[in-house]
Amino acid sequence: MTIEQLTVFLGWSTVINAGLMLWAVIALALMPDLVYKMQGLVCKLSREDLEKAMYHFLGLFKLGIIFLNFTPYLVLRLFFL
Repeated sequence: MTIEQLTVFLGWSTVINAGLMLWAVIALALMPDLVYKMQGLVCKLSREDLEKAMYHFLGLFKLGIIFLNFTPYLVLRLFFL
């Protein structure tokens, strides 16, 4: 895999993961009852605990996107292309 291919891969990976995160944030903001009902089928958590878990997940997901996708893409883009 060349530097150019890796840069393109990381760029698209950043876009796709950011889109998934945006979708999750919108779903959580606009349809909290549906999210709670769907998660209630999988795990039995109180609404407060589920909200804490979802915000924790979104924070970790954001950090993952920044450190594992965007930062390497930015470094490759700035210093190698």
